Amino acid sequence: MQRDNQPSIAEVTKSIILQHPSIIDCMKMDILNYSSLATLIKSEVENVLKGKKVREEAIKVALIRFSQEISEKWKLMEGRISWLLKKSTVELKSDIVVVTVKQALLVDKLGELMRIASKSRFFQLTQGTRTFTISCDKKVVDEVIKEIGGEKNVEKMIDDQSAIIIVSPMEVIEIPGFVSYVTTQLAWNGINITQIISCHEDTILIVDRKDAQKAYNIIEDMIIKHRTNITQEGQK
Repeated sequence: MQRDNQPSIAEVTKSIILQHPSIIDCMKMDILNYSSLATLIKSEVENVLKGKKVREEAIKVALIRFSQEISEKWKLMEGRISWLLKKSTVELKSDIVVVTVKQALLVDKLGELMRIASKSRFFQLTQGTRTFTISCDKKVVDEVIKEIGGEKNVEKMIDDQSAIIIVSPMEVIEIPGFVSYVTTQLAWNGINITQIISCHEDTILIVDRKDAQKAYNIIEDMIIKHRTNITQEGQK
């Protein structure tokens, strides 16, 4: 008999798999050996269940059921993400600087910062729990630093950045998985993202200048691929 408040084998198995995105990707494509995976995570499942002995066959059944659940959800999500990519465009802006300062230093400076923003070709202000981060055109960064009282008040400054701006339909706000889909492709290609900013229909990725062209090409190729795939499906 199952103990009170103890999760089921299926629940534990699902919880463990959700911590491994690469396994989930394999489940989406149905290219897993479920027996081998059950053997691999058996000790982890038993550890969560406080040493209770679990049959590998029970874990395998839980894996197969969860795989079917993921596959159904992914087919729906993939179709919606594909539609978004088809409708999206991508832009690249270079010579961006990322400046992080303590919140208290900017509370009374927002009006002046908006004046600077109005003449900048790129300006994004993001509020964190303790800091503000400004991603801006390199040409106005000196004015920004002057407004906060000089470099002594800068928590962190990252130079030589570029902004990749993905402009999508308004539905991007409601469709889950879009940002994850794009950023996963960049991660697999070894591209680090300094900042991620969402602004209504725009998804803005700040990356190092040395990676900017590669990142731009990956996203542009992704958009073209989905446009081509959807067009071909429509012609069948």
